[in-house]
Amino acid sequence: MRIPICAFDAKTGILCAKCEGKLRSGHISKSDVDASTRLVNFANKHPQLDGVSLHRAYDVNGSTVLVLGSTDLISIRREPLLKTKLEEVFGKKVWLLEGDSSDRKILEDLLFPVKILTVNQVWLPDGSRLTKAIISGRKTERFPVDLDEVKSVVKRVKGIDLLVEFERA
Repeated sequence: MRIPICAFDAKTGILCAKCEGKLRSGHISKSDVDASTRLVNFANKHPQLDGVSLHRAYDVNGSTVLVLGSTDLISIRREPLLKTKLEEVFGKKVWLLEGDSSDRKILEDLLFPVKILTVNQVWLPDGSRLTKAIISGRKTERFPVDLDEVKSVVKRVKGIDLLVEFERA
């Protein structure tokens, strides 16, 4: 498992001088340290996570966002029970993203299993940029994703202002 801190530090919960320096300099965050510690302990019980790479971790509105390696998300999605157990370990909602992805891919990961028809960039008169995602179907009471949380996560992780519209009203 690849994590932002030393594996020994993650197992013991105490940072070495090198990792402490990374934390003080802002190269890693407290969320990275906490997520690394929890993931290493979780991976001891679930060996299928040994190859997972954690790039970054963010705390957003009481949820945790884990930015993983490019193929790691697929391996976790193969076993839906793993994500549920991860949420139990973290004690809150866990969002999983691929690290080196396009804006569209990140939106697809966050809105999974909802299908995105198109993603467009809208330039506003003040020079700012808005990303507009159009989703197939219509929004119902049983919509599987909280769109306000998705907007908060995208804003925090990628700095994207998101507007979500539905194909049918």
